[in-house]
Amino acid sequence: MALPFFYPDKRFKRTWNFGIFLGMFWFTLTVPIKIVLPAAELADWILTIDKIITLFFLVDILINMRTAVYVAGEPVTSSKFMLETYLKGWFTIDLLSAIPFSLLAETAGYAQWGPLLGLFRLLRLPKVPRLLKEAGDFLPMGTFERTANMLFWLVLAINTVGCAWAYVYPNDGTLDMPSYFYKSLYWGVTTLSSTGYGDITPSDNPGRLLASTVMLLGVLFNAFITASISSIVFQANAYRLKQQEKLVNLASFFNQFGVPKELQNAIFSYYAHSATEKAVNSKEIIESLPDAFQKEVLHSINMHMIEQVPLFKGTSRECLSAFAGVLISEIFNPGQDIIVHGTIGQEMFFLQHGIVEVLTAEGYPITRLRNNSFFGEIALLGGVKRTATIRAVTICDMYRLEKSDFDRIMEQFPDVKQRLTAQSSQRKAPTAQNKK
Repeated sequence: MALPFFYPDKRFKRTWNFGIFLGMFWFTLTVPIKIVLPAAELADWILTIDKIITLFFLVDILINMRTAVYVAGEPVTSSKFMLETYLKGWFTIDLLSAIPFSLLAETAGYAQWGPLLGLFRLLRLPKVPRLLKEAGDFLPMGTFERTANMLFWLVLAINTVGCAWAYVYPNDGTLDMPSYFYKSLYWGVTTLSSTGYGDITPSDNPGRLLASTVMLLGVLFNAFITASISSIVFQANAYRLKQQEKLVNLASFFNQFGVPKELQNAIFSYYAHSATEKAVNSKEIIESLPDAFQKEVLHSINMHMIEQVPLFKGTSRECLSAFAGVLISEIFNPGQDIIVHGTIGQEMFFLQHGIVEVLTAEGYPITRLRNNSFFGEIALLGGVKRTATIRAVTICDMYRLEKSDFDRIMEQFPDVKQRLTAQSSQRKAPTAQNKK
C-alpha cells in the first residue's frame, strides 16, 4: 500500500510543524541541563518525554519525505521528486538530530559521553523560524510569530548561560539541586541583562572569563530584545494607525464636499465595526492584487462559502463554480431587516462579517449568527414563506444568491435540479402534514 503524501499548506502539516517546534523547545531546555546535572538527578518523566519526542522526530523524517513540493505554484507529488528534494535539503540535519546518540552511547557503555552527544538534538535550531512560519494555519501569525520567535531565543539564551555557570561552579552540596539550578538561572538573567548585582561573583579565571563573555553578549542580547519588542509593538499598532489615518482623510474629504451627516455616520460606523471585529477588508486586499488574480481570488472565496451549505452537498464543482460567479456583494446597516417573516423568499444570504439576529414573528430574539454563517437557502427551492425575521445587529458584509440566477443555473445542470427538487418535496411534506 502506497504511503500518503502531505501538502505543506494544509492544516495537518502546519499542526505537525508546530508540534516539532514544541519538541525543539523542549530539547533546548533539557540538553544543556543534562550536561550539567548527573543523570540520577533527572526525573523519570523527563527521560520519558525525551523518548516520545525522539519518536516524533523520526516520524517527522518520513512525513517530510512524503511532503509535496510546490514548483511554479503547482504541488508536485511524485515520490521520487519529493524524496530527492528532501535529501538535498534538511534530511541530513533532521536525521542527525533524531538519532538518539545519547541512548546509544549508554547502551555501548559510554554513558559519560551521552549528555554531550545530546547536542546533536540542537542541530534543528536553524529551522525554528521556518517551523513557526509554517505553523501559520494553526496559530495567529504576524505579532504572535515574532513574539514566539523572540521568547524562544530568550529562553534558550538564559537557560544556556545558567547551565554554563553551573558547569563552571558545580553544586558543593549546600543547596538541593533544584535550588542550585534556579540560582544559576538567576545569575544568567542578571548578567545577560546588566553586569550582575554582585551577590553571585566569579572566584577564579574560568568564572571571570565566562562572566566577561556573557556581559559582552548581553549587549547584543539587550539590543535584540529591544529591537524585537519595538517591532512587535509597531506590528500590533500598524493596522490601527492605518485605520486612524483613513478616518482622518475621510473626515477631511466629507467636510470639503459637504457629505450629509447621516451618510458620514453610517460610513464611520462601518469602519469602527471593521476595526472592532478585526474584519479583513477583502475588497481592499483583492484590489491590491494583479488584475489577472483578482477574479480567481474572488471566485475561490465565493466557492468556499457555497461549499459550506448542506443544500449543495454532493453538487459538482462545475455547478458550484457557476453559483460562485453570480454572488452579489451587499452591506446592511444595524437595525435593517435582511429577511422578513411571512414573505416569499427570493434569495439566500452568506454572512461574511458582522452579526445578525433571528427573530420570531412577534419580534422576540431566538439566536444570533456571526461571521461565515448562511441563511435563507430554502427560498431557492421555491414556494416557501420565510419562517423568521433576520435583522442586522452590526454592519454586515453579505453575499446574496438570487433565486433567478439559481433557477437559470439549474437548467444547465438537470441532474442537480432533479436532486434538489426531491429535497424540496421532502422539506414541504412535513409542513403540509402539520397544516392538516
